Amino acid sequence: MNNRNFVSRLGVHSVLLVLVVWSVVPFLWAFQTSIKFTRDVAAKTPVLWGYETTANAYNAFWFKDDEINMFSVLYFIVAVFLIAVVIGQIGKRVTVGWPWFTGVFVFLAFSLWIFPRIFEVDNNYQFFINSLVVTVLTVLISISIGLLAGYGLARYTGISGALILVVALAFRALPRSAFVLPYFFGAKRIDQWLENTGIAEWDFPLIDFPLIDEFGIFDSRLAIVISLVAINQPFTIWMLRTFFMDVPREMEEAAMMDGATRFEAFRKVIIPIMWPGIIATALFTMLLAYNEFLFVRLLATTNWTLPVAIVSLTGGESSRTITEGAAASVSITMPIVFVILLFQKHLVKGLGAGAVKG
Repeated sequence: MNNRNFVSRLGVHSVLLVLVVWSVVPFLWAFQTSIKFTRDVAAKTPVLWGYETTANAYNAFWFKDDEINMFSVLYFIVAVFLIAVVIGQIGKRVTVGWPWFTGVFVFLAFSLWIFPRIFEVDNNYQFFINSLVVTVLTVLISISIGLLAGYGLARYTGISGALILVVALAFRALPRSAFVLPYFFGAKRIDQWLENTGIAEWDFPLIDFPLIDEFGIFDSRLAIVISLVAINQPFTIWMLRTFFMDVPREMEEAAMMDGATRFEAFRKVIIPIMWPGIIATALFTMLLAYNEFLFVRLLATTNWTLPVAIVSLTGGESSRTITEGAAASVSITMPIVFVILLFQKHLVKGLGAGAVKG
């Protein structure tokens, strides 16, 4: 019996090891490619070890100055990371009425603002900022709508609620390519109407971050955010509804008996319990928005996000573009890894248990 258990465990762990290697090797290959010279990348026989390392690919992709000291950039990133960790640890121990990670995000936003003022960055940095803005706005809007809709559908058991869930699921099941042309032509028609009415020439401060000269939907962050929210909203509603179903009704009813309104009970009692589920849903929504390619490529001709910029590099045959594409791939992955590590405990709680169960 013990031998059988040993063989069974050995088989399971072997399969898991193969899956881990299969998942990690592409990232390691990309990282290795990003720190090689072009002569090693272009070699007929793959150079896996014994090669000279360089940060030229990162320099060429992110900065205009070829002579920039990449160690100073590395020191800046490490310092930002360490300070963010310290702020996060302090925020966990200090009660200020805001989530503990608010200070971390404010500091990171300040670091992103000051970075191009210290180093002379290339246009790819603007694509990275576009990725962050689109992702943050998509997550905030999707989670805000999903919380209210998920809570309402979890507490309402009528036939119309079930019908809404079925429609949302059917909407989510459709291929993403089915929505591209309607959004494309819709954005074009709206821009044409704005131009014909003269509204496009009005001065609208802060609509496209920073100020824009002409108001329009097509080729803007606004069009990308609207489309991504619409596409990902059924997922957030379904997932948050599942978490709300695990929260006992008696908790909000007790708060309402003590004099709280339903919204106050929702905000002060249910939301704190729901944090693991909210964070898990937000992380999945973040991944969907951060890595989006199709909608960005078709709805924006110049206002790209970083995945579109990376694809424009990987399509070339030059060894230099290959190393730059690998450097960009590694760079775009690191913020995701940082966020996952930051919310690892909440993500595990959200996926494993969701929330307090009755």
